[in-house]
Amino acid sequence: MKLPLRATIKRENVSIRMTPFIDCFFLLMIFFLLTLQFQALRGVFENRLPQRTGNTITEPQQDWEIIRIRIKLIITRGDQPKIYLQERALYSYEELLSYLTLLPQEVVLVIEPEPKVPYKHVIGVYNTCIKAKKKNIVFSVMPT
Repeated sequence: MKLPLRATIKRENVSIRMTPFIDCFFLLMIFFLLTLQFQALRGVFENRLPQRTGNTITEPQQDWEIIRIRIKLIITRGDQPKIYLQERALYSYEELLSYLTLLPQEVVLVIEPEPKVPYKHVIGVYNTCIKAKKKNIVFSVMPT
């Protein structure tokens, strides 16, 4: 028995019809776009953040007193930075909270961190102001 030298291969034209795939793709895309729901942002500051460096408050709102809270990168006890409420040095968030509760509601708190202060300390001071039920909190850049 003699085998043929070349195997005869029947070539069949295989073609894929793309129209049903494109239809399914667009139907799925429209379905997911129509059922998409965006969630509200969480953890966004409700207060005014400075737009550029060097913003200062020139005029208090409704004759409100401006109280400056300065955060310096002098780590004292544990992991706490040195916090200045006006000119008074404070060494913990609890101490800051006790002073903030004594202030009236008609006060604007300006948080001025040094540029090298980690954000966790700025957020700690901000949370302390929120715990003291102060609503008018403004962030500023400490003048150099």
